Amino acid sequence: MKASTIVALATPQGIGALAVIRLSGPEAFGIAAKHFKQTVRPREVQLGLFSQASKPLDQVLMTSFKGPHSFTGEDVIEWTFHGSHFIIEQALAALLNSGATLAQPGEFTQRAFMHGKLDLAQAEAVGDLIASESYASHELAMRQLKGSISNKLQDLRQQMIDFAALIELELDFGEEDVEFANRDKLAALLLEIQHVVANMLSTFKQGQAIREGIPMIIAGAPNAGKSTLLNRLVHDDRAIVSDIPGTTRDSIEVKFRLGQHMFRLIDTAGIRTSDDAIEQMGVERSWANIQQAQVILFLADPIDSSIDEVNTMRSRMKDLNPEATLLTLLTKRDRWANKQDIKHQGDICIGKDDKDLKVLERHLQDLMASQMPEAGQVLIANTRHAEALKSSLGALKRAEDNLNQGTSGELLAFDLREALGHIGSITGEVVADDLLGSIFSRFCIGK
Repeated sequence: MKASTIVALATPQGIGALAVIRLSGPEAFGIAAKHFKQTVRPREVQLGLFSQASKPLDQVLMTSFKGPHSFTGEDVIEWTFHGSHFIIEQALAALLNSGATLAQPGEFTQRAFMHGKLDLAQAEAVGDLIASESYASHELAMRQLKGSISNKLQDLRQQMIDFAALIELELDFGEEDVEFANRDKLAALLLEIQHVVANMLSTFKQGQAIREGIPMIIAGAPNAGKSTLLNRLVHDDRAIVSDIPGTTRDSIEVKFRLGQHMFRLIDTAGIRTSDDAIEQMGVERSWANIQQAQVILFLADPIDSSIDEVNTMRSRMKDLNPEATLLTLLTKRDRWANKQDIKHQGDICIGKDDKDLKVLERHLQDLMASQMPEAGQVLIANTRHAEALKSSLGALKRAEDNLNQGTSGELLAFDLREALGHIGSITGEVVADDLLGSIFSRFCIGK
């Protein structure tokens, strides 16, 4: 079946100075010739008139790419129009009437994958690049687009394929009791690959936080200044501030960018024992949020709260989430006559002075910078990739057990094929059509 020629607006909807319409497929040049009177010259930018029903619609720039030397691997035309709603509607209608088909979400990138311009992990990185909200998430997407995950997995997969082929060959000569695959080398390889896969999996929590926003919780007793701090960090009145204890009864989440990172900042209900059922539900939710945090800002009023109360709360937070970075912030510094007035020890002191806020912001930026991955490190940020790696790790462990127990080559070959399938699903060597549909349907139309 001959592929259709697809068209879509490649820039956001809305009035702007310019708008780009992209056309890709075997009839791209022929359709373009119906609306652009100059001869299409591949790999050139041409200025001319785009016509609709033989009448000029707009003066445009047309860029032509001859397949396979294009993003999709097909013939591609891109027109830069003036960004009028009317012009875009009319241009799209004209191209559809000339035989083009409206592109589905992500169809341009899917065609790039199908034509071997990108593997599946790189294609997903295109979507992550578009959605990136911070320098860190942009860098993570760029690494994946450049092949950091693909190159690592391809090397592992090739080594497994070589051994799996020898095991399969042994099955063909089952009656002759021959051994082509060196069992000691295979055992060493299985251990090595398990180690690499496990290390990649261990980066998932960090990678997901960079991609989606680092979860940071503001926690503490009622009236410790939690909502005030949230408003100051995001430079907006997002949370209600009141002297009445228990004002915040549910979690409030807001994203904000600080330095190179995006944070998901969550203000929680004040932690205390209460007879109010609704407030107590909010407190339980606070503890649940603390378990999911990467950074915990524990606010303590160093004058009105007791040392035992603060230490007990801090210890429980550490027990619930030992992997999180816990920072103790001593609040309401404006009320202290001097530091000798306070009963507690903390990491940072916070008052109304903007200098205090700057100290906290610099501390958070330095903390995140120290946790950034090294240049060559592979970071897993995609849930699908993590699940595939987890499944492949299970298959590799079963293969190792079968090898150690001396079980039949059929079982060993089955486990190796399963591990190969899971790893191959990440980069697209092994992939089902319904998975492709699910992945690319999350892209925007025009990409």
